Amino acid sequence: MRQSIKEVLMERDGLEEEEALELIQSATVELMSIVENGGTVVEAEDFIREEFGLEPDYLDDLIQWF
Repeated sequence: MRQSIKEVLMERDGLEEEEALELIQSATVELMSIVENGGTVVEAEDFIREEFGLEPDYLDDLIQWF
């Protein structure tokens, strides 16, 4: 089983849990804006790559924070 975004941020980037959660919350708001403005799946996948340096399969993990 793969790690969650939070786990990756804490392990890979050395963030504390609170810092990781703040980053995820901020990214979730930005992703919601992309979706509300008619963004495509490709744009959402690109966002997760650019924001977190993660593969698109982590998009599902981010969406659960909505």
